[in-house]
Amino acid sequence: MSMMTTTTSTSRRSSSSGDATAISVAQANRRRVHIRCSTRADGDFHRTEVPFDELELRRRRFVDLPWTQLDQVHGTSVVRVDHPGRADGMQGDIALADVDDAVLGCWVGDCAPLVLIGDASEVAVVHAGWRGLAAGVVQIAREAFSEPVVGAVLGPTIGPCCYEFGWDDLLTVAAGVGCDAAQVTGRTRSGRLALDVPAAVRAACSELEVERVGGCTGCKFPGYSHRVRRDPQRHVIAVWRTTEALP
Repeated sequence: MSMMTTTTSTSRRSSSSGDATAISVAQANRRRVHIRCSTRADGDFHRTEVPFDELELRRRRFVDLPWTQLDQVHGTSVVRVDHPGRADGMQGDIALADVDDAVLGCWVGDCAPLVLIGDASEVAVVHAGWRGLAAGVVQIAREAFSEPVVGAVLGPTIGPCCYEFGWDDLLTVAAGVGCDAAQVTGRTRSGRLALDVPAAVRAACSELEVERVGGCTGCKFPGYSHRVRRDPQRHVIAVWRTTEALP
């Protein structure tokens, strides 16, 4: 990540998986971006199914700051957060903030939760399922920034090992992220045609380095999977910014 310093840590709850669940990134102007992924141990973060009082208590236990967690619809709408807690529950799939102590939460159960980081002060969270990737949600999120995007962090998402996919839909995703279909094509563990969601995200991020946090939701990461286990619950990736500098 250009002009940025990164540190990672691994939660004791997920240490057996070998995947980091938290990361801190230093921006310019002494700002620090924190990214944290929940696991099953943290409970269900489904924005539209969990009663709000229960969800708010769970969110505050996870990160004790005001949250903005959008009503995600696999679209491309951008919601701008200009003070902590603004637009919580508003419909959209991209939340972008330029304010300290505002948590942006993306709740998923296989889709890709992507954090984009500006070089000075802006940060965004992007809900990127296959439909969003096909619709260009990552590029739309990047274009919403008023400063250069210099970093990307991909949270837990389903891998090609667990994501059987049809050829026509693979072509649609490839077109949406601007690459050849071969770049987003993988194989499941049984050898069937698969969508490689992390590869699709990397293609959409083009020249950016994409750092991974968490593994495949189908077989490695201790969260929820709609595709593999039909879990109705959702885990969350939370990102927030402070003025505290990294040591």
